[in-house]
Amino acid sequence: MQAFPELGFYALPGHAIEPKQIFEDVTAGDSLGFGSVWISERLNNKELGVLSGISLAKSPNMAVAAGLIANLPARNPVLTAAYASTMMLLSDNRFALGVGRGFNSLADSLGIPHMNFALFADYFDILRRLWRGETVDYQGPAGTLTGAKLGMELDVIPPIIMAAMGPKTLYWAGQHADGVLLQPLWSTEGVAASIDIVRRGALDAGRDPASVKIWPIVVTASDVDEEKQLDYVVRRMSTYAVLPHILEAVCSINQWSLDEVLPVRQAIRDDMDQARAGSMGDEGVTREHDQLRRLRDLWPEKWLYEGNAMGTAQHCAGRLKDYFDAGADGIVLHGSRPQDLASLLDIWPQYRPAERLTGRSVNPGL
Repeated sequence: MQAFPELGFYALPGHAIEPKQIFEDVTAGDSLGFGSVWISERLNNKELGVLSGISLAKSPNMAVAAGLIANLPARNPVLTAAYASTMMLLSDNRFALGVGRGFNSLADSLGIPHMNFALFADYFDILRRLWRGETVDYQGPAGTLTGAKLGMELDVIPPIIMAAMGPKTLYWAGQHADGVLLQPLWSTEGVAASIDIVRRGALDAGRDPASVKIWPIVVTASDVDEEKQLDYVVRRMSTYAVLPHILEAVCSINQWSLDEVLPVRQAIRDDMDQARAGSMGDEGVTREHDQLRRLRDLWPEKWLYEGNAMGTAQHCAGRLKDYFDAGADGIVLHGSRPQDLASLLDIWPQYRPAERLTGRSVNPGL
């Protein structure tokens, strides 16, 4: 049994320059006692099925979570169901299927529909019917299926964990998903507010609110040098600043001022306009440490220290405990490689609310 089923980490966070790094990172995460490894997908050198198989082979104890499949219509529901069922059977039910809205620009480039609640609902229903061994005939937002089936029935249905930001999505996820993944930069107050919305959605749908597992993502840099802090935290949070509506969502849920971070967004855009070829990752944010220092100094301290966990292992452990005290069921640590989190996990037993967390499944959705 893993020491800390309530903690997960992202493998290959962001733009992966060298995907072979996953072999070392998953092995390290499993040996350190993490409960789950989360696989973020990019349609270049981070294909989800390949990385999921590697992660399972390298982690005899951790759960593997797809985190996330985005733009669901790019995959036929039968293929997604087969991927999840294979992972469940190979892992003895240590798999969770994470899904997200994705990007309309990617949907347009692939010629697929934009995501909406009706499409999510139908896609979820199709998956669950296939996993129950049913034959599915369907025509609607999720496509057309005629006599679709897996030819098998799973004893345990894979939990579906949905990424959510705004109040409508949080409420809907509480009604339909098995778990909710909260985006980075949420303060503890923002997490508490999000949990209230999710629980209300579950209750209104006649579900047990406690059955929906809620996992905030916390960008973490613990006991690392300045350059790793810049890479792990400042660069990571700066990638969100240029994504549509992310800053607005953070300000809304955390009740922070948007005006105080607009200069940061503009500085990042200026850097993107002036960038030398090859100096940026696919997110478009600089990798130059001098530029990252300038961005760090522009970010308000509240955003740096209340939206992330950065500093000594003791400080970071206290921040994680604050999120659990706010009602989180688990936390996904983001940005850092697991090897850089060893000192944090060494002292985590002194901080973890053991009465809430002992004896639970490593599967983040069960």
